[in-house]
Amino acid sequence: MSGKKVLTISVFLAIFTWLGLYFLINSFSPKTWARSLFFPLLFAALTTTFVPVAFYLNYRFARPKGQMVSNWRPIRQSGWAALFLMLCAWLQTLRALNWIIAALVLAVFSLIEVFILTRE
Repeated sequence: MSGKKVLTISVFLAIFTWLGLYFLINSFSPKTWARSLFFPLLFAALTTTFVPVAFYLNYRFARPKGQMVSNWRPIRQSGWAALFLMLCAWLQTLRALNWIIAALVLAVFSLIEVFILTRE
């Protein structure tokens, strides 16, 4: 699948998931089953929102001379960013988030991505 198709699908999915998240937040009480839908929907919304940004950054900085970057790399990196933010939001709901934990989680995710990039 080409990069333009991935970006188009990502933009439409981002709009759809953000609208779903808006509907979920404004229509249901946080004490109900809506809490279990919030985090997966937040993950999907953040992932699809970060895909165009990751595509641009990979196109601009990570592309070797004359070679195209795989379409999976920006999607994977968007997933890491969304997972980090979703994990921070979940830890904040538990009142367990502080700067040290956030920095450690970010360092772990960054190291995993560096290991993946060295294997490519």
